[in-house]
Amino acid sequence: MHRRYRDVSARPKNRALTEKRLIDAVGSIIRTRGYKALGVNAIAREADVNKKLIYRYFGTVDELIETYILENDYWMILSRERGDLMESAPAPEEIKEAIISILEGQFDYFLNHQPMQSIILWGITEHVDILNSMGNIREIFGDVIFKKTDDFFNDTRVSLRAISAILVSGIYYMVLHTVKNEGRICGIDISSPEGRKEIVEAIRQIVEWSFDQARPGTNK
Repeated sequence: MHRRYRDVSARPKNRALTEKRLIDAVGSIIRTRGYKALGVNAIAREADVNKKLIYRYFGTVDELIETYILENDYWMILSRERGDLMESAPAPEEIKEAIISILEGQFDYFLNHQPMQSIILWGITEHVDILNSMGNIREIFGDVIFKKTDDFFNDTRVSLRAISAILVSGIYYMVLHTVKNEGRICGIDISSPEGRKEIVEAIRQIVEWSFDQARPGTNK
């Protein structure tokens, strides 16, 4: 006789699989019904497990949602994959290319990750403690990068931090605007290969300009 997943999920050997099903259920609900549909009963039904396991394995629903975000937020993934930026002391040219790559990656990842689009929109329209905590973690990672460039930009008229703030928030808004309104922004269709290429090239131009303007001998 077929046994439903909930009948065996409490066994110790299945804990990792159960946790993954619960985490995946969060993303599935956000994708199909939106973040407002998240709740212990809805998540348990989506994962096909007993809701008690949410509390046993994660403590609270918020901690389960936080785990999903930690696994899927672009900046959280980046902080794990680019530990070299935290430990090394790259030359200005290397850090410039790293910043360009990071921003291009943010644009591509956010454009193609619908659940994270909903989560970012959730975070900017409502006060949510777990999302505020994630924002603080993102800031810590960003500060590590900026501390490696502060000396290069000191005593210049260029603020890489301000420029990066505009680019990061601009990417978020541009994607959300286009996805939610199914339209263009400044005449650019970022859902098309041509539009995406135009945005990526503009990101490179802006970051390169920032570094060029801060070089010694430049008319500041």
